[in-house]
Amino acid sequence: MEPPPTPEHGPSSGELQLARMERRLAAIDDRLGRLESALRPTVAEEVQGATAEVRRAITELGRRLVQDLPHELARHRDAIVADLRPPTPPVAPSPPAPDFEEADAVVAAPATTAPESTEPPEPADRQRGPRRRRRRG
Repeated sequence: MEPPPTPEHGPSSGELQLARMERRLAAIDDRLGRLESALRPTVAEEVQGATAEVRRAITELGRRLVQDLPHELARHRDAIVADLRPPTPPVAPSPPAPDFEEADAVVAAPATTAPESTEPPEPADRQRGPRRRRRRG
């Protein structure tokens, strides 16, 4: 809303205030322009420094990744292979070995149905034989 015109020949007091405000805004605009032009190189320098730091960090992370990658891949491969292998079947218990006394009795007792040999009897050490059992691998 405009103030009512006054009978004076010069500008009104509202017009004077408006002109002063425009001059102050123009002065503020000039100061902001100078401040912006002074800050622009500093901001550009800071942005370049930050960009260089980010590049260095990415390069270092890439170098570490290349060093650790074979170990990590081997670890993942081993985990995957372990998941893919079928579980080992449970080992069936082997029959118990005969006691020494029972084995000696079986070896020492002559067979009743076997024909008699004309050869002299072998010593007891020779009759026993080895007691090794083979294991299945």
